[in-house]
Amino acid sequence: MKTNTKKTVLNISTLVPVTFFILLTTLTISLGVNISENYQNEQVQLLYKGKNEELKELTLKVSPDQKKQAYFQRKFSKDNVTEIDDHDYISVILDQGNKKEVIFKGNFRLSYLEWLNNDEVKIYKGCGSSCLLSYVVNTNTRQVSQFVEKIIE
Repeated sequence: MKTNTKKTVLNISTLVPVTFFILLTTLTISLGVNISENYQNEQVQLLYKGKNEELKELTLKVSPDQKKQAYFQRKFSKDNVTEIDDHDYISVILDQGNKKEVIFKGNFRLSYLEWLNNDEVKIYKGCGSSCLLSYVVNTNTRQVSQFVEKIIE
C-alpha cells in the first residue's frame, strides 16, 4: 500500500511541472507575438525613461504665476506614425500639480518652448535650414495657432 502511494505521489509531482510547461508553451505560442511586442515596447520605454528625465530638466519652463510647468518628453510608439511622421516623437507635457497631460505632439524638430503668459505656451520647431515655425498652445482650450517665425531665402 505504501509503495502505490509513493508511486502516485511521485507521478503527480513529475506531472505538475510537465503540465505547467505544456500550458506555458501553448500560451506562448498562441500569444507569442503579443508577448514579444509588449516586452519590446517595455524595454524601449525603459530606455527612454532616463533620457526623459534629462530632457525634462533641460526643457522645463514654469508659468509666470508658478502654477503650471511645461516640458518635452520623448515617446516611442508604433501608433499615430502617419500623424506625426516619425516613430520617435516628442510631446509637450503640461504639469499642473497632480495632473499631467500631453498638450502638443511633434517630431524631433521641436527645439524650445516658453510661456507667453499664464495660459499660453509657445513651442518652436525647425523646418529646415533658415526656417523656424512656432505654435502657440492655449493650455485651457488646447487651441493651437501656427506661425512662421523666420524664413531666409
